[in-house]
Amino acid sequence: MRKASWILSGTAVVLVAASAVTRFTVYPALHQVPDGSETTFRLHGTATLLNASALSGGGGELFLRDVPVTMNRHVAVTDTDGRTAVVHDDAALRGPGGKELAVSRYIWALDRRDLTARPAPAGSKAQNHTGLTVGWPLEPARRDYPFWDTGTEKAVPAHYTGDKTIGGRNTYVYDVSATGQLADPAVAKSLPKALPRAAVVQLTNALPVQQRPSAAELAALPVTVPLTYDSATEQRAWIDTATGSTVDGTLHQTVTARTTGADGPLTLFPVTDVNVRATDATVRDQADTAADTARLLWILRDGVPLGLLVVALLLAALAVRQSRRPTRTDPAGEEVHPDDVRTPIS
Repeated sequence: MRKASWILSGTAVVLVAASAVTRFTVYPALHQVPDGSETTFRLHGTATLLNASALSGGGGELFLRDVPVTMNRHVAVTDTDGRTAVVHDDAALRGPGGKELAVSRYIWALDRRDLTARPAPAGSKAQNHTGLTVGWPLEPARRDYPFWDTGTEKAVPAHYTGDKTIGGRNTYVYDVSATGQLADPAVAKSLPKALPRAAVVQLTNALPVQQRPSAAELAALPVTVPLTYDSATEQRAWIDTATGSTVDGTLHQTVTARTTGADGPLTLFPVTDVNVRATDATVRDQADTAADTARLLWILRDGVPLGLLVVALLLAALAVRQSRRPTRTDPAGEEVHPDDVRTPIS
């Protein structure tokens, strides 16, 4: 075989190896949540809130109804350790004029590919949980997933409910519903454990008639009414099928005060009722980011490996062709192809 054939064949082998390395080493290494990544998901809508100032005698309505609000949820990867990412998940609810109404802060230890719970690295202060928290696997599927509800601190199903195109992206739709006793310590510690019966009566009288306990039920309460709280969450997420990123989302959260009445559990009054959805700008930004990410993933997963294989096949074919061409050896021992032989001029 000629030297050229050896060179062509060797180059083809190298390209095949490079294709395999790109597909099975480089792509998996990059197809995971990167260190230092962060995103802010913005939602807007309305909220009905208990007015603590009015309750303490500061004047005004006892309930602030249908207040326009915004919610910014900032998710940032602050550290990685192998397949584990430490993620800070902060959300701020703001009312008119940017007034801060509520905040939440969580730290999660997550798998960098499927975003399920991982053992918390030492010193990370990550909270124990099961199921998904800040998002979906990078390769989502048409199936249900366990999802961690922070209000009740329990895992509930995120039900796959169909496909839909949002912002030009193909998405899977998932619905989450969770109800139960409020268990989030950060929220619970900000709420009173008891109120005077007079204050409870004042609050319930501010509700629509159909939502109030009866006068007899209120009269049967003790002078100091012990309170518990229920949490209810309804979420819908539109998840990009190629990248697992959230393109659109809705959130409806309520916290309701309860007590034990003469005939059992008694619902008293709402504390918060927040109903928000992703802003149009957020949906556009999320869709654009998903498209860019999907394009990069295709290049690493398919484009580069296939391109290298095609070039390798062309070089291999050329090497075979070269090896089949007849040759002879000149007096110096070099291979000479008949096309290279020149007839001397006499």
